[in-house]
Formats: sequence, structure tokens, C-alpha cells
Amino acid sequence: MRSAHPIRVALVRALPPAFAELAADALADSQKMLDVLREDWESGTQRFDAPGEALFAAYAGDALLGLGGLTRDPYLEDAAGRVRRLYVRRAARGHGAGRALLAAITEGAAEAGWPRLRVRAPASAFLFYERCGFLRAVGERAATHVRPLRRSLADPAPSATGLRA
Repeated sequence: MRSAHPIRVALVRALPPAFAELAADALADSQKMLDVLREDWESGTQRFDAPGEALFAAYAGDALLGLGGLTRDPYLEDAAGRVRRLYVRRAARGHGAGRALLAAITEGAAEAGWPRLRVRAPASAFLFYERCGFLRAVGERAATHVRPLRRSLADPAPSATGLRA
């Protein structure tokens, strides 16, 4: 999916109009994560609207290339951000959309004050995360990769003003 348009990432407050098409691409790729995202969104379980949370969309022109979210990591008692439901359309892979989404998520996590960012990725995505600065998680519960962020671990809570001010 080469495009004459540069990739842009936007913070979104609702599922984009082309979400169903992106979810169908994910399902054809044997990935159910966007179906889970839609179910959680519709039920109100996860809207990426709590302090320190966000949902980002990557576009080339008006074409939706991918989505990725940032939440508090529910698998830890201490504070950490978590990459959620990061998916890039198969035809758009290898052109920077995934990196752009992950950069926005990482920047959002740092702005919100999360001391680290964790993800549980499929084996097929391990190299992608490692190329983007994530380390293999050793001794981490419910995570394959972790990325420390520039912030003191002494501050356990995200900023109430981060992302949602």
C-alpha cells in the first residue's frame, strides 16, 4: 500500500469510520484484537479515556492504516503503561505506520508519566518491537516486551494532566 501521502498519526476519541474494514483485515490475518477492541468499546469496558490512556490512528491521506492504544497495565500492581491492540493493515506494513503508531503511544506514555511501557506481542511481532527500542521481558508477568521510559520509578501514578487535559 504505497501512498503519495505521508503517514500521520492522530489521537482519536471514537472508532474511525473505516474501523470495520481494518477489523476485517485483522480477522483475515487471524488477529481478533480489533474485534475485542470493538466489543470493549461498545460495552464501555475500554474507551481509552482514563488518565494516561489514549487511542491513536495512523492515516495516509484519508486511508486508515492502523490503530493502537495506550492503557494502564492491568496486570501489574505498580504503575506502567501498556500497548493495546496495535494493528496495521497488512498492505501497509513495512512503510512506517506501525513505527509511527508506536512512537505516538510511547510519547503519550512518557507525557502521561508512566515509568515503563509493556506489551504482550505475538512472536511474529517480536522483531518489530525490538527494533523500536523494546527489550524482551524477563521475569515480567503477562508481557513479552518492556520499554523503560525516562522518569523516576519513585512516582507510581500517571499525571492527571497527561493526554486528557
